[in-house]
Amino acid sequence: MPISTNSIIHYTKKLDTLKMILKEGFKIKYCVESLIIENKAMHSCHPMISFCDIPLSESSKHFNAYGSYGIGLSKKWANSLGINPVLYLENNSIIGKSIYDQFVYYLDHSEKLSDEQKLHIRQIKAHTKNYSGPLKRNKVDDPNYKFYDEREWRFIPREEEIGKQMIAVRKSSYTSDKDTWNGKIDSYRYEFKANEISYLIVKNDKEIVELINFLRAEFASKCTARELDVLFSKICSIEQIGNDY
Repeated sequence: MPISTNSIIHYTKKLDTLKMILKEGFKIKYCVESLIIENKAMHSCHPMISFCDIPLSESSKHFNAYGSYGIGLSKKWANSLGINPVLYLENNSIIGKSIYDQFVYYLDHSEKLSDEQKLHIRQIKAHTKNYSGPLKRNKVDDPNYKFYDEREWRFIPREEEIGKQMIAVRKSSYTSDKDTWNGKIDSYRYEFKANEISYLIVKNDKEIVELINFLRAEFASKCTARELDVLFSKICSIEQIGNDY
């Protein structure tokens, strides 16, 4: 059995959100991320879209944390956008300490760095995550959650792709005015074609018909009848996954 899929999958909590993604493409949003190295924490926010490549048969824990609806897209599509797996860092690792020191230097001596150097450091920070740590999200409440098991891939846009908006924001600045920060990037969308979709996941079997009807209405003008039939065949429910995988 493979330990990863040939697709990346984005999960969400609502069917309406999945429909919106299908209709408009992905939107980005700032997310708070904490990195702890040698028990020293660094908190910042990055605009992102998160995916994973966990096989469906191993995804039950992921459903509990991130939602029962999902869309899978080909890794060829992911590569075209520059999406990359997260770099996981252990709290006491040598490479973790090296990267953390670069972040601290960036914060304390940014005037000594070129704009290109600062951009590279911000991109590295936006793609790092702890190997494990506390997580309290939806049905998951685990003080030592293994983030590594999520096999996360992230899309972090280039600053020029989002109107020169920042890709690394201090947590205190973001949390004091989330709406303003997210409003600055709310109009940007990242689209895909019907033939780039690998999976469409809904919570239960009853919602399969609802999603098919939605696709008929929204995708009939975007793809051929054959492509639409193929798209219907890619819909599965968590009920089916639990029974068949």
